[in-house]
Amino acid sequence: MSISVRDLADQPHLRVEVLAGAAGLDRSVTWAHSSDLPEPWDWLAGGELLMKNGRTLPRSATGQARLIEGLARAGAAALIIGTDPDTPAVAARVTALADRLGLPVLRVPYSVNFIVLSRTVADALIHEESRRLARASRIYASIRDGITASDPARFLARLEAELGCELFVIDSGTGASVLDGTPPPPGPVRDELLATLSRRGGAVPGLLRADAGDGQVVAVEVPYEEPTLLVARRPGAGDQPFDLALLQHAATAAAVEVAHASLRQDHHRQLGTELLAQLLDSRLDAASAGRQLAARGLDPAGARLLAARGPADDDQRRLHIGLHRRHVDHLLIRRGGVVLILLAGTGTGTGTGTGAGAGRADETVALVRGRLGGDSAVGVSNVLGDALRVPEAAREAMWALAVAAERPDGAAYYGGAAPLPALRDPAEAQALIDRALGLLLDYDRRTNSELLRSLAAFLDCRRSWQRTARRLSVHRQTVVYRMERVEQITGRRLTETADLAELWLALSAYELLTGARLLAE
Repeated sequence: MSISVRDLADQPHLRVEVLAGAAGLDRSVTWAHSSDLPEPWDWLAGGELLMKNGRTLPRSATGQARLIEGLARAGAAALIIGTDPDTPAVAARVTALADRLGLPVLRVPYSVNFIVLSRTVADALIHEESRRLARASRIYASIRDGITASDPARFLARLEAELGCELFVIDSGTGASVLDGTPPPPGPVRDELLATLSRRGGAVPGLLRADAGDGQVVAVEVPYEEPTLLVARRPGAGDQPFDLALLQHAATAAAVEVAHASLRQDHHRQLGTELLAQLLDSRLDAASAGRQLAARGLDPAGARLLAARGPADDDQRRLHIGLHRRHVDHLLIRRGGVVLILLAGTGTGTGTGTGAGAGRADETVALVRGRLGGDSAVGVSNVLGDALRVPEAAREAMWALAVAAERPDGAAYYGGAAPLPALRDPAEAQALIDRALGLLLDYDRRTNSELLRSLAAFLDCRRSWQRTARRLSVHRQTVVYRMERVEQITGRRLTETADLAELWLALSAYELLTGARLLAE
């Protein structure tokens, strides 16, 4: 059983007065809803009876007209005004507008409670609510089917059959489909949705409408860690409203399917992480490295390595999802507080910021900084060129990262500047590390000691035994002993200015190329 606006107006106990829009009295009412929002139409799916009292009804004729126009666009069944001492008069041009749009404007006296109106509508829709619950149950049953079959297209088709419309699950930033094997919405629909979101600063209301000139198009937010939309489309003309409650149920079901698909991608990401680790540690020969990179869509001729650092803790997984959604082939790993990304390119060469796939790198820099936060920094290497050049490219990216950290835009390409004026490139930095700290690093690896960290703390604390002891949480005499061992192993004297300068510069270079934080923990 359904109820129309006319049915409500004809019930004597409600004492409804029709002010305007009588041509729309036969509209069906899907729900009765009160709201004090200035733009309530963003939370309406169509067919709602919107109830407003005097305190929330716009006082100006312009505001009232905007309310009527917004409700008409949203397909509301009617506006009903509850009179009270603060209720403003409805302007004559507003009633004329409601007549022209066919939107009923009703009034009830102060003594008629909105609860009575809501119960009247709810009682009339009890049978419809029972049908909605059954449909919601079938929507959630589709989750089990989708996970069991591992077939996103089949899952989405089942939802479409239940809701009676086309459905698309898309990324809010790009409009691309996020479920493998399912298409994105038509170009004009996608473009209008993205433009509408952009005008709203990316915020998604209860119901996002797109006027693409081809039937009804609405979207609701999918509750997932990455911005995602469920888009519903009915091609052609028609005034059948979308059921917002069922759309929200479908969005929740879509979130489960997206999360399940993400778990499958996680396995792929972990394999890629292991491959990048092998490349960084030079554990693969040229033939094997080239073959495995090609299998992942990565051509060394155009690939670059990015090094990024930021405050976000969950950056690695979110970066992978963001790149995957943009169909960017990549490998990703976190080492020493730095995220390293081997990124597919679009060309060849060894440019330092233009050409050679720099456009793709620029897009990824923007994505990475967006995921890591405003204080993040990203350094970009030269083009890889050779699969075995990954360790060198990582040093280039780290070199550029140090420059990026000092720039307002937080991004830099290798070759743009030198982070340590005394050193011209990573090769010189590595040579200094090997010469000044090589034996110390080797000793720490063999004995599992912390002489390098202790030396960094000692220099950062201005060679104060007491401050260094507090920094390291050890006894003062332990610091003295460790610094004696440092002098013995490195052959440098911590009382000689030249030796101190060399050790400080070597530690700075070590931080730069490895991403370690030693001198300012």
